[in-house]
Amino acid sequence: MAGHGEKRRRTGGAHEEPVEEDRISDLPDVLRLQILSLLPLKSAIRTGALSSRWRRLWAYRWPEPSSVSIRLPPGGGAAGAVAVAAARAEALAGIDRRGRRRVDGFSLAFHGGQLTQADLNRCVHYTAACEAEDLHLRVDGGAGAGRGSRGGTRRPGMLTVQFPVGSPLLARLSMRGLNLTAVNNAMVATLEVIHLHSVFLTDAALRRMVAACPRLRELDLRYCRRLRRVDFSNVGVPNLRSFTVVDCSRTTELRVPVAPRLRSFRFSGAFLSSNILSGAKGSLEHLYLCSGGPETGLPTTNLPYAVPRLSNLTVLTLCSIALQYVSSFTAKAVMESNLHGLRELHLLMFGMANSNLADIYSFLKTCPCPQLERLFVQLPTNTGDAFTENFLKVAEEDPPKGGLENLCLAKMTNFKGHRNEMQLVGFLLRKSSSLNKLFLIAPKEDHSQGLHKIQSDMLPDLLKKEILHLERASANAQIFFSEPDAQTQPLHSEVFVRF
Repeated sequence: MAGHGEKRRRTGGAHEEPVEEDRISDLPDVLRLQILSLLPLKSAIRTGALSSRWRRLWAYRWPEPSSVSIRLPPGGGAAGAVAVAAARAEALAGIDRRGRRRVDGFSLAFHGGQLTQADLNRCVHYTAACEAEDLHLRVDGGAGAGRGSRGGTRRPGMLTVQFPVGSPLLARLSMRGLNLTAVNNAMVATLEVIHLHSVFLTDAALRRMVAACPRLRELDLRYCRRLRRVDFSNVGVPNLRSFTVVDCSRTTELRVPVAPRLRSFRFSGAFLSSNILSGAKGSLEHLYLCSGGPETGLPTTNLPYAVPRLSNLTVLTLCSIALQYVSSFTAKAVMESNLHGLRELHLLMFGMANSNLADIYSFLKTCPCPQLERLFVQLPTNTGDAFTENFLKVAEEDPPKGGLENLCLAKMTNFKGHRNEMQLVGFLLRKSSSLNKLFLIAPKEDHSQGLHKIQSDMLPDLLKKEILHLERASANAQIFFSEPDAQTQPLHSEVFVRF
């Protein structure tokens, strides 16, 4: 900047030293806003670091509103809904004689049957013309129904979106209840986040879409029941950091791609029988695995020997099926576990018989977690004591001798005081020398009025007294029978939060 003009700064005596002049910051606001209008939203926000005159200026780069959000109420005819949608879009977007306006985001929510394919195409083309960075399309009920839809069949009247949608600055895409097709050899250099919920798309369409997005860092697939085999091994996703698959019921084959930056992998659904973690050994920090289990037998999977070798893992959630796989394999094989950096462990127990308790003990023995600080155990909701029903069938497992020296918080939900539950409580209290808080939360009871009541008061006082008198390795250990605050929730508790 000094080449276009200089200011003088006195440094002592009569000596003066030239200093650079920030002529861009001295420009009138209208010109600086014009500069910001040419930048993507993220880059415009970052200009606040240039000087105090740039801070928060990005918020005024376009006249209000900078986002368009349309939500059509249920009921009414399709023609009326179209008219309302068109009028609101044109009014909010300012499409008139002054020309189109840039918008940061466009959100459209409607019910099945309210819009035609031509209406939806018009909205998608509008977002492309306005160079929107966020696009959210959501269909509720009718032809776009989500969670309760049938299998993987496309329903009559289901509207279609073709990928790519056309906006040259699109960074975040969220869709629900629509059919999605993807063209070959497309390229969307700006797209970073994709969320698909109850979307009808094929395995091939998903691969084409991912292949078109070299900057993709977050992929979230939920209730996409057409998907069978999710495999990006021949695609390449070098920037992928978070990958989530929830209740895509037909998906039994899935390969986590060779993604050097992948930090989070979360899966809930049918049992995975393929090589799922081969490409993420060195980078994965958060892992969530929950499966209803195979109907018959135990299919081949690399799960047992892959999980203990994830050396950078800090948060791990396992259901009792996955826990059984890992525990049974590591107990027999001669291998070294690398879970030395694990800080949080969450176990989703579908049962609490002797075999389930043995799996917990076996895992803690063969996969030592010396840095473990937080342990969450979600117990089954059944009221019968599994130990009483199965104690003659499975031999009991001796608990590990140590390994929980840094555990400071433990929480057991659906606690009923059954024999194996009490065994686990006693073990935690005896072996956790740093334990500060132990929460034992009784199951919730559904009432006919639709209310939910915590059954903590229904635990017998005698049982509470027995627990409070158990031996404790930590003099600071406190036992609570009421629901804690949000800070004591497991990290992966948001996996089933809908977008």
